[in-house]
Amino acid sequence: MQEMNVRMLGDGVRLTCITTGQWKKSLLRACFVLPLDGEGRSMAALLPSVLRASCSVYPGRQQVAVRLDELYGARLEPFVSKRGEAQVIGVMADVIDERFGTPGMVQDTARLVTDVLLRPTEHFEEAVLRREADIWKARIAALPDNKRIWVIRRMFQLMCAEEPYRLVEFGDPEALDAITPEALYTYYRSVLRTAPLELFYCGSMDADHVEQIFREALCRLPQRCCTGYPDLAVRGAAEQLRWSVEEEPVKQGKLAIGIRLGISVTDPLYPAMVLFNACYGGNTASRLFRTVREQKSLCYYASSQTDKLKGVMAVSSGVENANARPACEEILRQLSLIQHGDLKEQEIETARRSVQASLRTIVDSPYSLENFYQMQSVIGLDSTLEQLIDQIDRVTAEQITEAARCAKPDLVYFLKGAAT
Repeated sequence: MQEMNVRMLGDGVRLTCITTGQWKKSLLRACFVLPLDGEGRSMAALLPSVLRASCSVYPGRQQVAVRLDELYGARLEPFVSKRGEAQVIGVMADVIDERFGTPGMVQDTARLVTDVLLRPTEHFEEAVLRREADIWKARIAALPDNKRIWVIRRMFQLMCAEEPYRLVEFGDPEALDAITPEALYTYYRSVLRTAPLELFYCGSMDADHVEQIFREALCRLPQRCCTGYPDLAVRGAAEQLRWSVEEEPVKQGKLAIGIRLGISVTDPLYPAMVLFNACYGGNTASRLFRTVREQKSLCYYASSQTDKLKGVMAVSSGVENANARPACEEILRQLSLIQHGDLKEQEIETARRSVQASLRTIVDSPYSLENFYQMQSVIGLDSTLEQLIDQIDRVTAEQITEAARCAKPDLVYFLKGAAT
């Protein structure tokens, strides 16, 4: 049994508390929500890891590690993520739940998290900044190595060429090189004063106790004037379907089709869109898997995934070069069929059971729960996982068709295997 509470702790400071006795560890997270196209995107990406190594209370990575050992092997990691057109940066920690450890462990861990975020040294060191920047540059350079994931990112870069969604949340190598300790510190002070601060706790403590712990831990937070959450910025498709082909010496061609849904998580049709995606390409019982892959053998794999904050879908497939256009045509034909109501009751119920089972597995991990509620918090939503499961249960075939008709193919990207 889980109980969710959302509390406002100040101007733009929100706490989401999940009280459950399901796990042996408690999870805590503190993060700032920033616009992805902000001028400081590269500085924002760099900031959490620099702060971890620049805490005035525990200076240097080694001192932080010692403190974590004192908390019976608690973990603390900086993170940067892309949520729609928002860049989320912060620190996440886990620690033995109060039921199994020494009393005060969660309080001490919350204080450590906020010490890292709110109590840096008086200036950032050049050596620390350069080391962390090099780590991020290496991560950016490695993005194309996983072609199956990269083609989706690359497709959205082309499809959303005039939108913040095209941008890499880890920053740009040239901008990372140009960051100075002084500029980063000035940017940090601005983030403290203006960016929404999202707090998350998952563990056995009740919400009142968790609120008290975070209020005490945040005593050093400066006076704020929060700028609010980034817009969802859901946009329509281009007038004509566009093609983009690039070549690389890969053994298997990769096809990615970008589709504008026009439906985000705040839309009443969102639950129907979730089921539409499941019927179309969201699992191994979907149309794309059964027809494009199994029946017609046009590809090695075919699946669809959505970004509920941006209102877009990516269909991805691995194909031989000669099958790129036939596979694309069949993928789009299956979309058209669903848009015209060609869905059997059995398909819908299979998809419904699959989606609900997948959503229920989220509660099996505090990290999955954190991810779900982080997506919600980026736009200020406080609806629960249970509410979404219930909404999925009530979606009709007509609503699925209505959601499917909102889908507009925008761009086809093909990474063609070049001869070596």
